[in-house]
Amino acid sequence: MKGALLFTSLVLLQCCCHGDASSSFTYNIKASVLGEAGEEREELYSTLGQLLMEQHLTLHQRQVCALHFNTITFNRSSGDDVYRSLQKARDNFSNQFIAAAIGPFIDVFTSTDYVILHQYHLLTSAAGQKVELMDQSKVVSILPEPTSMARAIADVIHRLDWDNVAFLSQDDFAPVLHLSKKIQVWPIRLPAHISSSEDPELQRNLIELRKAEKDKLILHSTRRDTVHHVLMAAKKLLLLHHSIDWFISYPDFEDVVEDGQLQGSLYGLQLLRYDKIPDNFTHLLSRHNLSRLDLGLAVDVVGLLQHVLLAASDSCYLRPSDNDVFVTATHFKQHLKDKSRTYSGALGEYVWGNDTNARTNYTMDILSYRAGERDTVGSVDFVNGDPVVDVQEDIPLTAVPDRIFTDPLTIVTKQTDPFIIFRDGRHTGFSYDLLQELAKKLKFDFVLDDVTGRPDDAGPLGGMVKNLIEGKALMAVGKLEVTAERESEISFSYTILSTQASLLIRKAKSTRNYFQFLDPFKTDLWMMILAFIAVAAIALFLISRYDPTQQTLEQRFDLKESAWYALNILLQGTTDYSPQTTSMRAIIAFFWFSVIILEAAYTANLAAYLTLQQMDSRVKTVDDLARQNSIKYGVANNSHLMNFFQSQDEDPFERMWAFMKINEETSLLEDKQEIVERVMTGRFAFIADGVTNEYYATQYCGIEAIDQNFGAKDFSLGFPPGAPYRDDVNRALLELKENGVLDDLRQKWWMEGQNCSEDDDTRSVSDQTTAELEIANMVGVFIVLAAFVLLAVLVDIAKRVYRHGHPKEEVTQETEPPEPANPEATAPPDWTADPLHTQFAFYA
Repeated sequence: MKGALLFTSLVLLQCCCHGDASSSFTYNIKASVLGEAGEEREELYSTLGQLLMEQHLTLHQRQVCALHFNTITFNRSSGDDVYRSLQKARDNFSNQFIAAAIGPFIDVFTSTDYVILHQYHLLTSAAGQKVELMDQSKVVSILPEPTSMARAIADVIHRLDWDNVAFLSQDDFAPVLHLSKKIQVWPIRLPAHISSSEDPELQRNLIELRKAEKDKLILHSTRRDTVHHVLMAAKKLLLLHHSIDWFISYPDFEDVVEDGQLQGSLYGLQLLRYDKIPDNFTHLLSRHNLSRLDLGLAVDVVGLLQHVLLAASDSCYLRPSDNDVFVTATHFKQHLKDKSRTYSGALGEYVWGNDTNARTNYTMDILSYRAGERDTVGSVDFVNGDPVVDVQEDIPLTAVPDRIFTDPLTIVTKQTDPFIIFRDGRHTGFSYDLLQELAKKLKFDFVLDDVTGRPDDAGPLGGMVKNLIEGKALMAVGKLEVTAERESEISFSYTILSTQASLLIRKAKSTRNYFQFLDPFKTDLWMMILAFIAVAAIALFLISRYDPTQQTLEQRFDLKESAWYALNILLQGTTDYSPQTTSMRAIIAFFWFSVIILEAAYTANLAAYLTLQQMDSRVKTVDDLARQNSIKYGVANNSHLMNFFQSQDEDPFERMWAFMKINEETSLLEDKQEIVERVMTGRFAFIADGVTNEYYATQYCGIEAIDQNFGAKDFSLGFPPGAPYRDDVNRALLELKENGVLDDLRQKWWMEGQNCSEDDDTRSVSDQTTAELEIANMVGVFIVLAAFVLLAVLVDIAKRVYRHGHPKEEVTQETEPPEPANPEATAPPDWTADPLHTQFAFYA
């Protein structure tokens, strides 16, 4: 009845405006859609109005109500365009039959003092800090009122027990003011316009945020594209990590995490009830490029207009008796705030306060998204504008996901043997193998960015380090030294390799000699000894042959026995008998004397020879290098060790740097092949870290690396400052170390890389002869023994072959010995006949 009286009072006004009456009249409400040039949404609201009215028509069968929309565009192209836009807007809103203005806040264009004079402005954007520029009695916010939202966000953060947070927003920092003083807050102003996740200013903000190692982040925005771009940028920078918690105030949290590609622990607010939007409306999302929240806002705005129209026309059941009836701005305000008939839409129930047009009674859910699962963990109930937060106790911690990195990691590297080697169109090397092991354990893919040869690859903060600092890479692998300067700019993993400075020098010529036992005497002396044995043997033979006393003995000193007797004396052996005559004994006595002298000299010379062999006079330390002039030396140009020598003021380093600086062209080197070739000449020593020189030593014959007691350094993986995933990589590195994988890789690239194609005739410092004799020192003795054994076997075989060819001769010789000419001459002497002779023979 109230609605009928209201519209009856408007009939006269309608007649003046519309002329002749029609045979079919309707109740109407008209609203103006505000927007920047190119962002008009009149078509969207008209379509929604038609769809909503069609749904209502199914109940009442007659179309007696209608929604109308027109567009008011603000054009900033020029000063004249701005003026014309404002003038057109003012003329439009001076008409009382425009019931409401719909759209975002656009500075002076939406001024309630100059442009929107009589209508409510149904605000479809967040008020934010611009709320101070608005007349709250004329602006009706569809989204929650900023002050209430700020208190709600602060209360949720308190209930989650976050005490150190980073707050990210474009323009609204009101929640920061409501956070307790016990909570440390780091405000970050996001770019005003973020067009993509690659926005440079956005990247810089997030890189600084990562460097600060914040693990509690609040993202405050009501624009889905802003939230999406920030989260995608954070994902690329691995700030969406299971160790980092995010709170997102965007009113449609479900839409944010819908794609399921986000990692880590996320909390958010859910105001939109998407299930309340009819299914036949969802095609408008793609058609008008809308987010779910945008569609919900538009549906509720049109729903509010329909709600007022239904209330004013008695549910559009009866047509007006004459002329179309339009709701004026004044009567729209009265019906909109009528608490006896409230509207409940996709964004909850719409109840406004008495003094302001802020929403006072509605509910939002608090959702969590962890490990791909979405749960409801609490709620925020707004009662008369005051938030009441309820969060469940003991929210479970985020478990480490099975796959920490969902997207391929961009990893920067630089070619340095044997860490990273590029060969045959592919990368390999110690660091590359280690990276593959980490990828298997942490289940991630990677893309290598090789900075070798780039202009910016210079200095301690260039190349790989620069890419990490600028956020272009998420990890660095290769020969990355840990230094104090770099430590202040980037983060490092646990130590992978440790090393010291070393000398790369030519090995000494090998002194291995299988006939080393012959070295104490020269060849001519050995020949003289052989001649000496021969002379003694021949002398014994001749005396025995012409000595009558020897003719009666059973065992005579023939030539064979004489030689055997002389050799036994030299070798200190024993024989079955000895010479009897004075002349033979005289020879043997002096022969013994000579053998004693020879053996004493041989023993002394052999001991001295082995002692001298243990002495190594080669250059083995930097002190040795500094004290000599025959061997030149140098370091790699622009290397860590070059800076070390340059900065030292102590001897011998200061003196060595002066030498290298004077001979800069030949001492400060860069080309690997030139370094190796100069070292192999034996007249140059290269000073570098141990892992480099050890690799050169395993790849080229004749050179070796000798560790020094200075220049210690560590090698690690590099990360951007504050990278949250560093702990995961460190944990994987420890597991690889405990399982022996790191040792196996070290063995593969530093112990098994020998490329020698022929025997190496040099020896290293570690191979020098020790106090104990080795088999190589005396193997010649066994060779001689084997040779004589072989000779004896061959003689025996020859003898047996000869006997097999002359069997009769042999038998005759063996079975019929010749008769002696004088049998008595060969008879054994009668020792009993001459006692004195018997006694002499006994002593002999």
